[in-house]
Amino acid sequence: MNKFVLSVIGKDKPGILAKISTILFAHGCNIEDVSQTILQTEFASIFIVLNPEGHPLDTIGAALNEALGGMGLSAHLSPMTSAAAPVPAQSQPFVITTRGVDKPGTISAVTTAIASLACNVVNFRAIITQEDGVDEMIMIFEVDMPMGVDHRQLRQVMQQVCAGFGLDVSVQHREIFETIHRV
Repeated sequence: MNKFVLSVIGKDKPGILAKISTILFAHGCNIEDVSQTILQTEFASIFIVLNPEGHPLDTIGAALNEALGGMGLSAHLSPMTSAAAPVPAQSQPFVITTRGVDKPGTISAVTTAIASLACNVVNFRAIITQEDGVDEMIMIFEVDMPMGVDHRQLRQVMQQVCAGFGLDVSVQHREIFETIHRV
């Protein structure tokens, strides 16, 4: 398999994706999957790239870092080793949202509670807002809950851990969450 994972991080500015895709194209590569986000002023992206001609990753990485270094960005490449995607376990999608005063250790406690039930976090977003001069954090977790776990157990564990941090918490099946937020 001639695929690699490319991650790029640094200061956000116009033209980053154009520069990356042009360099990859020049090396005969094709971008198969990409996820990109901007957090405050920081750009972060991860690409799955097909390298059908087997160009050396050192050469591609050097070209990327030479072009991106002047933009305050850095690139890291690593070969992709798994040939096939793992078979997903039977699970149900849930959305967990929390809201409360930002305190150190909150994310660790909440994610540890989620992991204690073998739930897999597939998407996570945390946003800090100002409420009356106090930093308030809103966290949104999309999780896959194994079929053997009762949703009431997940709700109970989340309420216990969030109570210790003074957080309001909601646990909803993803279909219910999407229906409510569509209205």
